[in-house]
Amino acid sequence: AATVPIHITQAEGSEKRIEKMILVVDENPSPVVAEFTFGKDMAPLDLETRVRVNAYSNVRVIGFTEDGNAFMSGRYVKASGGCSAPASKDAKAALASLGKMKLRQLDDLTKPVQSAPDTTGLRRVAQIMIKHPNYSGLSRDQITHLFVMARFIDVLEVYQGDDLLFKMEAGISISENPTFRFAYTDNGSDTIRVRAEDTEGEVFEQTFPKTDISM
Repeated sequence: AATVPIHITQAEGSEKRIEKMILVVDENPSPVVAEFTFGKDMAPLDLETRVRVNAYSNVRVIGFTEDGNAFMSGRYVKASGGCSAPASKDAKAALASLGKMKLRQLDDLTKPVQSAPDTTGLRRVAQIMIKHPNYSGLSRDQITHLFVMARFIDVLEVYQGDDLLFKMEAGISISENPTFRFAYTDNGSDTIRVRAEDTEGEVFEQTFPKTDISM
């Protein structure tokens, strides 16, 4: 499966902040999906993304807390073919929209977050969507049947003002058109900035004023 949703949450009652995390799909050609580094405003961790799963496999998360301890959790996922699945768009269409971003605020609308004059300290939820084919190098062009060269986002950084929310260093297993939904604590800054870089060295960067983020 080329788009398997992965939702990672910190156990209720856990007091230690998770500083780093490794996401692994055991049976993928490149098992390490991504390594994440988290800023303090991401605690407690609540992160969701989509990954490729190439064969029935354990999917594991290894978290490292601020006191140096490591913890692992996982699930067995019955899915296959994700790393070699063809892209949903042809190369020309994919490259035309390469790097376009959208940020949505997904706060619980039953709570008065949006209308609050000062959101500092409030827990919020956002979703980042980036247009990129994230070619794994294992899929074939459906017309020529030749392998499509690997090209994927390998570095992603998300900032709230000047403070890092999270950084991702990824391999081939993040799905096409990467999407990340995450909870964070509002630090009172006016913007969220997203910077992504792919394996061709192309950089995509956009700053979103919080007041203009779509719901």
